[in-house]
Amino acid sequence: MRALCWMRRHGEHARKSSESSVHTLKLSLLVVVSWAGHSSQAMAQEVVEEWIPAQGYLRIGAEPDRRIPLVETGYSLLLPRHGPVVGVVAFLDSRRNPDSGKPVEGSFDAEALRLGLAVLHFTTGNPLDFLFERTDLERLTSRVEHALAVNDLEDLPIHFAGLSLGGTRALRLLIFLKQMDGEHRLKVGAVAVVDAPLDMERLWRSEGHAIGRNFHPAAADEGRWVRYLLEEHLGGDPDQSRDHYAEYSPYSYSQPGGGNAVHLRDIPVRAYHEPDVDWWIEHRRKSYYDMNSLDLAALIAELQASGNERAQLITTNDRREGADTGASPHTWSLVDDTDLAEWFVQQSRD
Repeated sequence: MRALCWMRRHGEHARKSSESSVHTLKLSLLVVVSWAGHSSQAMAQEVVEEWIPAQGYLRIGAEPDRRIPLVETGYSLLLPRHGPVVGVVAFLDSRRNPDSGKPVEGSFDAEALRLGLAVLHFTTGNPLDFLFERTDLERLTSRVEHALAVNDLEDLPIHFAGLSLGGTRALRLLIFLKQMDGEHRLKVGAVAVVDAPLDMERLWRSEGHAIGRNFHPAAADEGRWVRYLLEEHLGGDPDQSRDHYAEYSPYSYSQPGGGNAVHLRDIPVRAYHEPDVDWWIEHRRKSYYDMNSLDLAALIAELQASGNERAQLITTNDRREGADTGASPHTWSLVDDTDLAEWFVQQSRD
């Protein structure tokens, strides 16, 4: 299954220490913008942004030309204009969205704001960031702490959400926060992921099939750069370095208890997918083994077996936009945004 759809679009613990780490980055922009909600397409809200210009490149292959530019680092924080804020939902995006401060009516951001949730869109500067290294996780934690602290949100629960690799990052960071409980100031809440790859051994082998079949050029290219990044950061292929793959993966089928899934046993988790295997066979020559649905279903089954009654697998059928015209099931559009926003509000209150 195509794990990372955005690649196609661009080819797609104290407060002082936290603030200090941000200032050393020489922030180039600090903007506070108020939207009056004069358009039916925009919610009444406040937007706080901090961004650092992009610098450098990311290597995605051994060949000299296999590299892509880095992107801006920073965040956009959307705040409800009226009423108390009940919680924060954070997305670890691949790149800055210039329209993130202008959510369309009915979108998740708009529904979240309407219900009293703040929405944080954060980027690390690496559009293909797997958050491989502990230092990456520590730095990201400090930056998120800073964003909440300077906006008087640090006492509120923070939830995480994401599509594809954004969902992988969300679980990767949440698991790190659970492992480091007591060493950070974030009040961990719930998490929702949409069609995210979780078991990196399964993903590595799946991408190998895409390369070998070479049916769809973008899928084969994705297979090459995904394998390259996994092997570079996890010590080779899974046969050479299975322990490292298991230590990294948010869920590992080969490990007792699902590996890192044990850290999610008391976390409300939603996993969304639309397992349209007919689409994957026709358009990518991929099977169930190549779909992120395997990881998501296995994670939720493991969590429920361990007693987590707040772990849910949300399976849809032809709900996604464009399903009748051949659109990919690897999309956020299969999510009921109002229902998800209401779920996050409930988790904020529990």
